[in-house]
Amino acid sequence: MQFSPFFSDFNRSGVLVPGDMYREFVAVIGNPCKRKYMLDPEEDNKDEYYLLLNGSIFAPHIDHVPIMLMPGEDYCMEIVPKLGLRALVCFPAVTVVMTADARVTIYACGLLISVPFFILTIAAYVITPRLRDVHGKALCHYCGCLAVAFTTLANAQLTSSQLSSEVCVSIAFVIQFSFVACFFWLNVMCIETWSLVCHHVNHRAERRIQPKTLFFYYSIWAWGTSAILILVSMAMDLNPTIPMTYVKPTFGADSCWFKSDTEAMPYFYVPVGLLLLANTTLFVITAVKISRYQQELALRRLARNQHSDREDQRLFRRLKRTFIVCLVLFFLMGLNWLMELISWLAGGDPLEWSAFDLVNALQGVLIFGLFVLRRPIRDFVWHRIQKLRGIHATEPELGSMDLTLLPVINGGHSLPRQSLVQ
Repeated sequence: MQFSPFFSDFNRSGVLVPGDMYREFVAVIGNPCKRKYMLDPEEDNKDEYYLLLNGSIFAPHIDHVPIMLMPGEDYCMEIVPKLGLRALVCFPAVTVVMTADARVTIYACGLLISVPFFILTIAAYVITPRLRDVHGKALCHYCGCLAVAFTTLANAQLTSSQLSSEVCVSIAFVIQFSFVACFFWLNVMCIETWSLVCHHVNHRAERRIQPKTLFFYYSIWAWGTSAILILVSMAMDLNPTIPMTYVKPTFGADSCWFKSDTEAMPYFYVPVGLLLLANTTLFVITAVKISRYQQELALRRLARNQHSDREDQRLFRRLKRTFIVCLVLFFLMGLNWLMELISWLAGGDPLEWSAFDLVNALQGVLIFGLFVLRRPIRDFVWHRIQKLRGIHATEPELGSMDLTLLPVINGGHSLPRQSLVQ
């Protein structure tokens, strides 16, 4: 049987003119439908349809509303035995509501558990003046960024199927900015630790930059760079004039995050990877300085056995513990993302790294334990709480500290070295 469909057209008045047979026309070969049903206008007038000159089908009564079926997408035409040429319409795609995997649910719950501990850590440092040094302020900003990131990420994972596209895109931008900013604040903490070690090891007698000025510079570095990156992402993703040949974030296409790792690479993984590399370099340099200076202190103490040498060695041990705590924090934050990169490069399933994800999700609990519950910080926090409650208590002595170098960080003063420089 010859394939010769009738084409219809609309006149200027909007009245449909009778169909005409065309001997020459363009046909798209293929089957666009997974499931389809046949229109039979002879049996049911609701199946009435008109094939137009542009290849579309106008169906005035399907689903009780006029619709236009696109060629190669919504319908196909076949020659049905004993019936002739018929139009077959594709069933609409079934929307599958994805339910959260058990591991995703556990991970999201872990994120939400961490959020109160981030808030408690911030509160402990805010109410305690002796902890509001440059390092403490950077830690508060770091915890604040993670609290926002963990909250939005958990909500997105648990309710992504119920969110509109606009809300999903907005959440993706918040998650991206929060995570990138927290990596920059982690970098600030690494820089500050390296700076303190260098200041002590090199026997610098001059004062460091005033804490307020130094923290201002750190804030420009952390917030400013993160803001520039998020503005670039927003411009690339929301500007329709930018051609699709450029790599766009494509937020909201499949989830409230990047469409794939290819899109995430320039806007997330590359900046985060560079920060992890910079932090690793700083830690290696700092560890080398600590090791060499520790040997120098041991030799000096054996040679002279002076009180100043013993005090300097105790002070340096506290500085080394500060470095170790920051190193632990770096691994807590960086190891999970490093494992995700390795998993992606190896072509594996990121969910296979559940142990690392769970450690990362409970990071708030670990940070609270490292930076609040350990002595002597907990003693200062508890003393401050007692004071706010109106209870008189003796303030802990600074000499009992074995974690943080408050005289160095807080005031920016040089260490007492009258006996060292001879």
